[in-house]
Parts: sequence; C-alpha cells; structure tokens
Amino acid sequence: MKKWLVVLFAGIIFNGTGVVQASPTSGYSQFMQSLDSIVVGATMPVADEQQIAARSATLPTGQSGQSAQILAVARELLGQPVVWGGASPAQGFDCSGLVQYVYKQAGINLPRTADIQFLVGRTVSPSSLQPGDLVYFTTYEPGASHVGIYIGRDKFIHTSFSKGIVAIADMNDSYFVQRYYGAKRVL
Repeated sequence: MKKWLVVLFAGIIFNGTGVVQASPTSGYSQFMQSLDSIVVGATMPVADEQQIAARSATLPTGQSGQSAQILAVARELLGQPVVWGGASPAQGFDCSGLVQYVYKQAGINLPRTADIQFLVGRTVSPSSLQPGDLVYFTTYEPGASHVGIYIGRDKFIHTSFSKGIVAIADMNDSYFVQRYYGAKRVL
C-alpha cells in the first residue's frame, strides 16, 4: 500500500498555493497523445500492393542462415497492425516487439525495448550495414527509441505509426536521416 501511495504522489506537483497540478507531460505521454490523435476514427490498416509485393520479393543475394531467416520472417509480417506494447502477430507489434519476435524466430533472444536492445551487439557504421542489422532512431524520447531491421538498399522494416502497419521505410527519408541514432549487428 505504501508503494502505491509513493507512486501516486510521485506524479503530482504542488504549486505552493495548495492547488495540485499534474506533472509536465513526458516525451512518452506526448508521443502517445499524438498516436491517439492519429488513431481516432481510423480503420484497421490493410497492406498495400507495395507491401504485398515486398513479401514475395527475393532476398538480397548472398544472404543465408540466420540473416535470411530474419529477413524472411520480417517480410511475412509486413502489413501487420501496429499496436503499442504488441509483440506477436496475434497482438500486433510495436517496434521493439517486432524486432524481438523476428529475431526469436531465428533463435536469438533480444531484450524487449529499443533502448535496451541498443546495448546488445556490435556497433556498425551506416556504410557497413548488412541485411539483418538493427537500425535505431531517436523519436519520442532521447536515445534509441525506435528500431527497425535493415533489409538492404537503404531500406528497413519497422512499425510505421503513420501508416498503422509494419512497413518498409527508406533510410534516406528526411524524417529518419534527422533522427538516426546508430546501428547494431547481433548476428
């Protein structure tokens, strides 16, 4: 009971006049509010023709073993719904849930969140990226707060909140260029 009260009061700020104010909005809260504004009135997303074609596209040449398995599983998930906290095809996915699920199918266990996943593996420069590497971006909070799976040719698979589905994005898109945080190789 004491822990609960401490947590309750930790989020409240007194302004000196006896009036209680809510604590300032965190980066996470602002991010969730922006998602809510996008989702209001939205219908369940459906994969478009580009996403469906990408599923059947051949893997980049020279890929085998775990890397090929990771890319194949990730492609099969294109068009799945994006759901904050989701980590399976039945639930939908958030970015780190997608990465964790895909890598687990290849026998690699990763932590659950993007910031902790970023602590795993070897750092890779953008010019040395290989299919299966993880690419990280700073989005709703400082540090690694979004992650995707690099598939080659400056493209990566991630959870696109703007589209509402697992989708392919371009590393050269100005949004991602401005927010690029780093890349890791765990294979």
